[in-house]
Amino acid sequence: MPIQVGANANWQSISAGIEHTLAIKTDGTLWAWGRNDYGMLGDGTNLSKSIPTQIGTSTNWQSISAGDFYSTAIKTDGTLWAWGINFSGQLGDGTTINKNIPTQIGTAMNWQSVSAGYSHTIALKNNGTLWAWGGNYYGQLGDGTNFGNISPIQIGSGTNWQMISAGSTHSTAIKSDGTLWAWGENNHGQLGNGTFTNKNSPIQIGFGSTWHIIASGFYYTLAIKSDFTLWSWGRNYFGQLGDGTYVDKNTPTTVSLDNNWENISAAEDHSLALKSDGSLYSWGYNYFGQLGDGTNVNKVLPTTISCSTLNVSTFEDKTLVVFPNPVKTVVNLHAQNTILVTEIIDINGRIMKSTKHNSNEVTLNLDDFQVGLYFIKVITNIGNSILKIIKE
Repeated sequence: MPIQVGANANWQSISAGIEHTLAIKTDGTLWAWGRNDYGMLGDGTNLSKSIPTQIGTSTNWQSISAGDFYSTAIKTDGTLWAWGINFSGQLGDGTTINKNIPTQIGTAMNWQSVSAGYSHTIALKNNGTLWAWGGNYYGQLGDGTNFGNISPIQIGSGTNWQMISAGSTHSTAIKSDGTLWAWGENNHGQLGNGTFTNKNSPIQIGFGSTWHIIASGFYYTLAIKSDFTLWSWGRNYFGQLGDGTYVDKNTPTTVSLDNNWENISAAEDHSLALKSDGSLYSWGYNYFGQLGDGTNVNKVLPTTISCSTLNVSTFEDKTLVVFPNPVKTVVNLHAQNTILVTEIIDINGRIMKSTKHNSNEVTLNLDDFQVGLYFIKVITNIGNSILKIIKE
């Protein structure tokens, strides 16, 4: 069953690898715990930790992605960092030497998001370009070859990549036009193109342009469309696709036509998803209790996990008023205190927009934002608050 980790109430984002976990607090500090024999915690040792341990002293960590025995992260200044195992060059620092402290990758300061897989990493820059490095045995880098790279290389020339997810040996991405793309190993149909043939360059999956969120796991993929329906494809040995069967699928298959799915996470053989009402669901492999439903029985359909649900009051600060919510174009903030900074944060913990102010009345334009859930971090002269908003 879900248990609370510590008593702190200022966690902002989290990422689980195979045997280690990363997290960022609202003060921008980085924390890690779990297995550490390859240095993937980043604390300068190779000793495992059973409680959250702060990594360094920096307070400007923005986003994280834990892979198989290695870690990646981006700071608020747009720099990219990595640490842990590096046998295939998955850290991207030009070597194959393991690192047990965060190591800056190159000198670029325009990294937007990063996703760590088994032995390969993919990332986006804020100009919409796609980059990859590490192992490439199955074409998971997407550069048209099967040769690995130990430093980031640009994939194609496109400048409209928006969301990425690295699976074990395949990669998926969504472009700003809502189209879905995939490449790499396809032995279980995890690419979703109707075949079981590997691809070493990005290929479009279907002809739809309504894909919203993507998550790649171990030989399978989950996705949410812009109508907030849930889809899956690929390996289904433990029921991780959630369609009520144990049969692999090589095209996107409906998990649930409920139109309130908000976020997803694909692990090795089990899946998690959140609905907009804050309810949590899981399905797939459950031998170790990873579904959190109080049993050790596998599930082939999404199963509700009994834990506290999120609601508006969870994020509400009585000294702040936000309206309208949901919002279509413009959202207004009214505070009893002086608003100094606002940050709009997406569900992956990325800061999408940061604005300075000096007023207790603030108007933010969200017209260019995609439909979905966001958080507004409001920094005032007496403290910080986080508000939950929905963009229609």
